[in-house]
Amino acid sequence: MVERVRAYRSGGAWLRFLVPAVLGLTADLTLKAWSFPEGVPESAMMGAGRTPAGFTPPDVIIPSVLRFTTTVNHGAVFGIGQGYVLWFLAFSLLALAIIVWVFVRSYQWQWLVHIALGLITAGALGNLWDRAVFHGVRDMLQFYASWYQYIFNLADVLLCIGVPLLMARWLFVQDDDTPVKPGFPVGSPVKNPSK
Repeated sequence: MVERVRAYRSGGAWLRFLVPAVLGLTADLTLKAWSFPEGVPESAMMGAGRTPAGFTPPDVIIPSVLRFTTTVNHGAVFGIGQGYVLWFLAFSLLALAIIVWVFVRSYQWQWLVHIALGLITAGALGNLWDRAVFHGVRDMLQFYASWYQYIFNLADVLLCIGVPLLMARWLFVQDDDTPVKPGFPVGSPVKNPSK
């Protein structure tokens, strides 16, 4: 039985959470700043960034797989809910509060949970920053796929890795919730002192 120390009391757990969060957020904001060197115009949607979607031919990143073309999404995922920036800001803040709560409730040995939460935090903060500063999310990556025409960013990638990782961890890994009995070695039967 592993000692049940909460993650917020473990330096290792904090490290597993903060490293992906800080590195992911830094990478996301750096790519966004490079992709939109002049910022985002007030009413920008398609015509912004280095190679605006619909205006400039996209640059190839990985032939037949991934291309670079910039746009600003004023909605949520897949462009849903254009213009509801304040709602998305509120939802992002709620999501961050839930992430902190899940981290605090987790245990030091649940390393996959901490990494997944770090990735989700990086993605949530990256898109939260964009919505707060630019009133829309800066996107620049697009697959060569006729069935998937959406343009996305690194924050979206981090979310699409972190969320399924966390869900898979909860669905397929059974935690032993048996409490440790004081004074008895792990695995030994607990004797009833009344007998």
